Amino acid sequence: MRFLLISTAILAASPVLADRFETAARIDAVTVYPWGAGIQRRVTLDLPQGPHEVVVTGIPMDTEAGTLRVSGAGATIGAVSLQSGRALPAPPVETAEFLAAQTEVRRLEVALAQHDARVAGIAAEGAAAKDMVEFMLKMAESDGAGSNFAALTASARDELVKARQTIARTEAEVAAAAQPREDMAKDLDRARIRLEALRSPEAPTGALVIAVQGTGQTADIRIASMTQQASWTPVYDLMLQRKDGKLRMDRGLMVTQSTGEDWQDVRLTLSTARPMDQSAPSELMPRFVRVLGKDDKLYSRGRGGLMLEGDGRMGIIADVAAPAPNVAPSAIAGLTGETVVYDYPTPVDIRNGADALRLPLDSHDLKPEIVAEAVPSRDSTAYLVADTVNSTGAVILPGDATFYADGALVGRGALELTAAGDDMKLGFGPLTGIKLQRHLPDETEGSSGFFQTSSERNETATLDIRNLTAEEWPLRVIDQVPVSRQDDLRVNWSADPAPDETDPKGKRGLLVWNGKIAPGAERKITLTTSLSWPDGMSLVDD
Repeated sequence: MRFLLISTAILAASPVLADRFETAARIDAVTVYPWGAGIQRRVTLDLPQGPHEVVVTGIPMDTEAGTLRVSGAGATIGAVSLQSGRALPAPPVETAEFLAAQTEVRRLEVALAQHDARVAGIAAEGAAAKDMVEFMLKMAESDGAGSNFAALTASARDELVKARQTIARTEAEVAAAAQPREDMAKDLDRARIRLEALRSPEAPTGALVIAVQGTGQTADIRIASMTQQASWTPVYDLMLQRKDGKLRMDRGLMVTQSTGEDWQDVRLTLSTARPMDQSAPSELMPRFVRVLGKDDKLYSRGRGGLMLEGDGRMGIIADVAAPAPNVAPSAIAGLTGETVVYDYPTPVDIRNGADALRLPLDSHDLKPEIVAEAVPSRDSTAYLVADTVNSTGAVILPGDATFYADGALVGRGALELTAAGDDMKLGFGPLTGIKLQRHLPDETEGSSGFFQTSSERNETATLDIRNLTAEEWPLRVIDQVPVSRQDDLRVNWSADPAPDETDPKGKRGLLVWNGKIAPGAERKITLTTSLSWPDGMSLVDD
């Protein structure tokens, strides 16, 4: 008895004789990032006490082994390996939707087969009638009467008429069955395409082999991994009701994945974090500068450097110890470390490579100030603009936007990164009834319109805005004057009437006129600019 107990203990502790469990893991939750996704898988097994080997099949081959994390409750997790050469086939995943599509394909196949069998029966009946006609005519010819009906008995003539009627009827029925068959075949093709789209992808997969120490109870094994084959982007719908003075912003999320497997009934989280981007700040290297006299060489032998030429009397050489790293720009740069996370409220299905899934997020009512914005130097019409503030209480991330005005689609564009409380200017299409023109009254030298000498340039422009609509509009006119970055270049300007704003939001040289324009009215603005510079220099527009 003592020997038996010792032997049993040795067997229980021997990893060579450990049980092997093969199973597939269910994807439980997914966190999608602007680039990449974290996938959470779950395996539940009743494991006897002792060491075991759990083989989880169906792991996509692009799974990054370095990101794998395995944890468990009810069992102790040991060594973990991701294997491809000995990968086991994953059992097919047949969802209720897949089974329903499969049943529909079979139903349509049976219906089409029955239709073809019925039509074949009708065609066979017609063929038999044709054979009978041919036989009866040959019999009449054999008596030397040719094909004359008089050569036949009255009963034979009746049979011949019936046979020919049968031929005509069957040919008509076969012809009439052609269109229904074509429709049934199209339905079957569509059903087969749908079934194929729902079929689990047959991409190459690997197996995750996990050494587990069972405790004699149910083991709940969690597998976390990262993939680069998924992404999400925000999308927006902006709907303006001009007469009611209302503006609504509907936010949504567009999610795609090509991981090699379908995500079915998963908990979805969208995060603005970028775990696959640069995670630490860049390192700066010493930057050395020096100046050179006019007689010095403009380069340094044996050293890498960048020379910035001056006016010919001196140059500047900057010696850089190492090039700056090439860092890809981040779409959420400016969030200053803040990560926004959206937990989608209901489970979702996202098929591999097939779906660009749009998920509604929320809606916000914004307070718009509606204005007709006119830029005569660039546009021939004014544009409908809504000035508003990001009152959502959260950051608005960059993303594609669709704009609607009074229920009509007016255009597509993009929203920029906008912090909570920041101003927003949204365009809702052209106002073709408000015409714009910027012109010079007379472009002859020495006239009031345009004049230039070797050291001076004067220009007088007229901004003309005409309201051809039947309503009054709030109006914002924007133009600009040159900006000098040199003391030698002087810029003077005047406007009639004077602008209401200059250099708005730090945009140098911009001029803004605010007001209203009545129906059928015309508004003119005269803008005069004068540029002067020392003799011997030339004017250059950057």
